Amino acid sequence: MTKISAKIVADSIDVRGNRITSYILTYPRMIHAEVMTHRMFSRNAASSRAIPFDRMIKMIKEDPFIPIAWQEDHPGMQGVKYLDPGFAMQAKQEWLIARDNAVLMAEQMSINTHVTKQLCNRLVEPFMWYTCLVTATEYYNFFDLRSPKYQFPLFGDRIFKSKIDVTKETHFSNSLSDIDWLLASKSGAEIHIQALAEAMWDAHNESRPQLLEPGEWHIPFGDKMNSESIAQAIGFKTSDYDWYNKELWSRIKIATARAARLSYLTFDGEINYQKDIKLHDDLFTNKHMSPFEHAAQCMSELQYFSFVKGEYPTTEDQWGIVNYEKYPIIKKPMFENEIIGENPNNGNLHGWCNNFRGFIPYRYIIENSKNNINE
Repeated sequence: MTKISAKIVADSIDVRGNRITSYILTYPRMIHAEVMTHRMFSRNAASSRAIPFDRMIKMIKEDPFIPIAWQEDHPGMQGVKYLDPGFAMQAKQEWLIARDNAVLMAEQMSINTHVTKQLCNRLVEPFMWYTCLVTATEYYNFFDLRSPKYQFPLFGDRIFKSKIDVTKETHFSNSLSDIDWLLASKSGAEIHIQALAEAMWDAHNESRPQLLEPGEWHIPFGDKMNSESIAQAIGFKTSDYDWYNKELWSRIKIATARAARLSYLTFDGEINYQKDIKLHDDLFTNKHMSPFEHAAQCMSELQYFSFVKGEYPTTEDQWGIVNYEKYPIIKKPMFENEIIGENPNNGNLHGWCNNFRGFIPYRYIIENSKNNINE
């Protein structure tokens, strides 16, 4: 049975402590809108438009999403009472009857009218599990808003974001039921997104990010790629001149294609690097750019103090002026041999490129490069 989960597929950190993490997330389709509200995330997710109808129906029949708990009817957005076991069992049975009815109507519509899967699949979305690749450098606002806030009188005002934290920090015996844990959380977030945030929080704390030097790359799924297979796919040899650059760009292209393949739920299936590289090139040609946002390059010192979040001051009594001809937000030294440092008037604004800090998304590079990326 599928459960809400978070698996890290790449985790990197720069010398300043900026950390970029890519997750494969599994959660119920019904909370995807809440995930989408976090605009610091780069995302690619399974698409109801792309998944074949027969495959969608098979997933819904064999492994539907079922709520983790059944709250009583309540005013406002967040309930605090849960159904007794007998009523909870009845609610589950009626949920599955609703699933069966939705599947029946979707199948009849598909067979009788030959309506596109884009519409038939929509009828069963409430019972669907969703797979999403998320990459970001800024997760703490998400954790603050969406994580559980476990509180117990025994520990005063202390707030814990996960059951693991409670156990590690207090040696509190984990003998509570699922409902007890839900009642202990004072978070205002919906219970399923709380479960997702908790899974992400625990994975984030357990992972040890790889230290990247300036110019090195964060590449989701990169550690699973085989150099010999990449060489065969691109008609190169690992001993050839310039193999490092060829392999690097191939890995980035493959990672980009894998992000795009989430729409079809096939990235864990057939491994064909030639098809991945071709898909990357097709995506770029057709300007489907969201899959290009997950791989990212670690900033150099100059880049870090050139990229600025928001409007950069350009008056003569500030640190410098903006070279709008080359980049809209790059900073030049005002004087020869000037050390470019953090502008005290800017606060915490340096090092931002789009929604990442300390890292330049591949999308930014490929959209702003005048040169062939393979050169």
